[in-house]
Amino acid sequence: MSKNFKELGLSEELTAALKKQGIEKPTEVQENTIPDILEKNSVIARAETGSGKTLTYLLPLFMNIDPTARTAQCIILTPTHELAVQVHRQAELLAENSGIEIRSALIIGNAGMARQIEKLKEKPQIIIGSAGRIYDLIGKRKIPAHTVKTIVVDEADRMLDNMNIDMVKAIVKTTLKDSRQMIFLSASMNDEAVSVAKEMCSKEPVFCMAEEKIPASLSHYCITCELRDKINTIRKIVHGEKAKKTIVFINNPENIEVTVEKLCYHSLKAVGLYGGIRRDERRKAINDMISGKAEILVASDLVSRGLDIPGVTHIINLDIPENATSYLHRAGRSGRGGKSGKIISLATLGEKRYVNKCARELGIKVEYVRMREGKMVPETSYVKKPVGRSSVPPQKAKKPLSAGNKSKNM
Repeated sequence: MSKNFKELGLSEELTAALKKQGIEKPTEVQENTIPDILEKNSVIARAETGSGKTLTYLLPLFMNIDPTARTAQCIILTPTHELAVQVHRQAELLAENSGIEIRSALIIGNAGMARQIEKLKEKPQIIIGSAGRIYDLIGKRKIPAHTVKTIVVDEADRMLDNMNIDMVKAIVKTTLKDSRQMIFLSASMNDEAVSVAKEMCSKEPVFCMAEEKIPASLSHYCITCELRDKINTIRKIVHGEKAKKTIVFINNPENIEVTVEKLCYHSLKAVGLYGGIRRDERRKAINDMISGKAEILVASDLVSRGLDIPGVTHIINLDIPENATSYLHRAGRSGRGGKSGKIISLATLGEKRYVNKCARELGIKVEYVRMREGKMVPETSYVKKPVGRSSVPPQKAKKPLSAGNKSKNM
């Protein structure tokens, strides 16, 4: 029998705050993990996308933090600016709705350090952001690491990869070992990431490892087309499916800008998230998607980590994911909280084997379809067998164009 939030040990203030957000029942990972975090145990958890991992650690942290102690008590590390912003907003919302005076500070790179230092003078209890900037401010003695009791590593498998692990370890070493609580969460945690996470815990951690899977509420499709036809196929999907909020994923971040331009040329309201834009432009792109001013967000795999835009119904893989883990995280941007969603991969004949490989590894069924008269129909029902020998000579195969190359094929 499932428990409610109060039975998990949360205060009336927090349960009331959750009701204001329309949340009344804990998810599986919340039910299994919140009590251990409340007990200040170190935790390594894996849960499916859209299962409320942010609240899984924020709720017990709000219980464990001392609001009267105006000093840093928790550091939350994220792999992307977008996820850091989302966690920060959720922390502010919990504080506002519960009346608990806990402050958080958003500390990310590519933002004014002087302004962040001014924010730290307000003595927030929770520090949220990117490992590099947080470590810099610890070194400048602007963040008192010796008072930090808990470190949360969100999207842990990404934060523990070769690009990020050294900085994460450096931050952990600045805190006191005997009183340190470590929390690692992600939708995908391979054996290597689990081993590294365990080594960073001063005491034996508690494991909450759900099966690595995609939510059952998602449907999966693949449309076979040539590279040069992929952009126009997206137009057909968005119009035919009446998709109000769609995320288009590509493999190379350098091609995001030109892909946005191509989609806009086809009268689609598209925005992009890529490294070259300013922080305010990134915020505007997200806000335009949330408000409905934009109907398509073009992004890369890095952005897929933890990005939560309410109401996203369609995920389109303009480029096929490089592995099953990438497919899982991309798919998880849709169908949040048990809602339905459609994942549509656009594959050339040569790319179909990669779609099938992801499907096998994730245990999902992919239906091959085509767009006809504004609807997705089974691929087999679209192809008609020719009657007799055709009098039309076969055309020479044309060299395919890259879906995201720099020459605008519009």
